[in-house]
Formats: sequence, C-alpha cells, structure tokens
Amino acid sequence: MPRMPPTGSRHNAPGMVLLPLLLLLRFVASSSATASSRSPATALFVLGDSTVSCAATTLPINLTSPSLSGLCLFPSSRRFLPDLLAAKMGLPPPPHISTLNGTADAVSRGVNFGGQYGEGGVFRMGAVGQQLRLAAETLQVLQLEAATPRDASAAAEGAVFVMSFGTDAYARLLARGPEADAAAPKHGRRGFGRLLADRIARTVSELYEADVRRVAVMGVAPLGCAPRVMWEGMHLLDGRSCVEEANELIQGYNARLAAQLDDLRPQLPGADIVFCDVYKGMIEIISNPGRYGFEEAREACCGLGPFKGTMGCFSKEMACRTPERHVWWDLYSPTEAVDSLVANWSWSPPPGSGSDVMSICSPITLQQLASML
Repeated sequence: MPRMPPTGSRHNAPGMVLLPLLLLLRFVASSSATASSRSPATALFVLGDSTVSCAATTLPINLTSPSLSGLCLFPSSRRFLPDLLAAKMGLPPPPHISTLNGTADAVSRGVNFGGQYGEGGVFRMGAVGQQLRLAAETLQVLQLEAATPRDASAAAEGAVFVMSFGTDAYARLLARGPEADAAAPKHGRRGFGRLLADRIARTVSELYEADVRRVAVMGVAPLGCAPRVMWEGMHLLDGRSCVEEANELIQGYNARLAAQLDDLRPQLPGADIVFCDVYKGMIEIISNPGRYGFEEAREACCGLGPFKGTMGCFSKEMACRTPERHVWWDLYSPTEAVDSLVANWSWSPPPGSGSDVMSICSPITLQQLASML
C-alpha cells in the first residue's frame, strides 16, 4: 500500500500531486463565482397585465373585463403579488411608471410597467413589447446617470424582473361573444398560447441583452375555476367544481412556457430564469380551501349573479365583509389572501412542509433568485 505523506508535509508534496488539487479548487471557485459575487436584489421591475397593476383601467369600461375589477376601482383595499414579493425582498412596492418623473432616483428601487397595452390591446403581442421598451429605457436612464461604470453595471445586475402575462388574454379567450371571437380569430385558442409563450421567451432574451440576469415568469392561474368562467360554463360543469376544458387549455400554455424557458436557460449564460407555477398553487387552495383558512372557493367576494360572476365589482358596497375567507375577489382575480400564499410558496417553502406543492417555482425559489448569496 502506498505511504501517505505525514501531516504538515503538504508544501513538500510533489507538484504532480498538488496540480490536480489546485485545478479542482480553481474549478470550484469559478463555478460558484457568479452566485457568490452577485449582490441581493436592489430593485424590482414588473411587467404584466391586470394581475400586477390597476393601470389597465385605461381600457374602455366593461364590467365583465378582468382589467376593470373592483380591486382596481379601490386599489388600496388589496396588494398585488409583486407588492408582496417586494416586501419579502426588503423593497418598497414598485410604483407604476405613470406616477414617476423619469429620473434615476425615482426608478432606482424598481418600477411597475403593468397595464401598458399600447395599440395592440390586451390580446396582442404589442402589450409585451411596449412594456419591454419602457423597461429598457428605464435601465438606460439608470446607467446614464450612474456615477461610475461599475454603478452603471450594478443597475441591471441588482434588478429582479417579474413578468406576469396571459391572465387577461385567457379571460377574454374563454369569454362568450365578440370578445372571444376578437381575441384570437386567426390562430385559435391553442395557437394564441403558442404565440404568447414564444413572445414571453423572446422578451426574456431581450432583457438578457439589456444586462438583466434575474427574471421570474409567472404562469396563468386556473381560470376554469374563476367565477366568470364558471358562470358562463355552467352547462359544462356536470357536477364538477371547475370548467375542466378551460383549465386544460391554460395548463397547456403553462407547460409550453415552462418548456421554452427550460430550453432558453443554456443559451443565456450567467442568467437565472425562474418559472413560477401559479396554477399549481391556486389549484391546491381551490381543492383544499379549509386547509388554508378559506370558506368559499367558488363564489367571488364582489360581484352579482351566480358565483358572483355575471357582473364585475363596481362599488365598495358590493364587496363581502370577509374577503380573506374567499379564494376569488371578483370575476377573475384572487383575493389578497390567496396572493399571499402564492407569494409565500414562490418565495420559499415552509421548513419541514414535506409537500412539493409548497414550492411552485423552479429551478430555484424567488428567495434564491433575489439573494444569490
């Protein structure tokens, strides 16, 4: 058996023994350099639809629209998911771009670009493109006004981007009448999902070109269980608690989006791209409402008609007294209590939970994405 060198003789060991060890240490150091050198999040930027912002109320008034819901008529009554995530990052709620003066100081901690639909409207790819342009211009302002080149680089490196598109579009795709026909007449429902997933993936790549390295993409919730879709699809329920055809359509979109992000990661070295399966979290709540403190998983807190889904919420007086016990706030929007659970499960699964449903983001949690220490 070969003799081992005595303790303390490391400096006298032959070079051929030390060389593999040094190479190994260098490899370990280089492989962890990105994670260890990256600072915690310094800003949160948000792109999305009415799931992230009340700015969508600039659309024509339509009481059946997901973008003119009660939570937007009196927004102080509810925090959005990005606001809850910002609090976990130790950041203030990102202000909407329309309220800012465009200076570097105003946008340094983050901005919410949500609800900026442009000429294409809520269904079209222009909604994503316009918000992306606003985000790129905002990063340029931060970089141009930075005191040093290092500060300019840190502006993008310290940013976490959260993207949440698809809910408004699918709400209208699942509606009856002219809105559904106008949503995707050329490509059909599944074709529209392919186009939207492609556009989201391309936006992640374009953010990467702007030096953004941390992006979280949120999936679409199970709208087949939303009060409006339930009301319109009552003939399809047949004793079931949700319109399964609608949920299958959304699951297909979420799966396609997650797969495209999986394919994209190897092409963007140094980037961390996270997909959060909001559908998974919400379907767990809807299937087991009592487990999470909810009493009503079908009827909205604010609205009129069966499931409170015939007409949206347009006054405070319409709202129930205990929204925290409802899964749905109005036609399509979850309550803040639901968003709080989704934020928790996106951030970090509780210790010892033993249930993989508690972790809805992959390949890492949003806590890991924001800290990267």
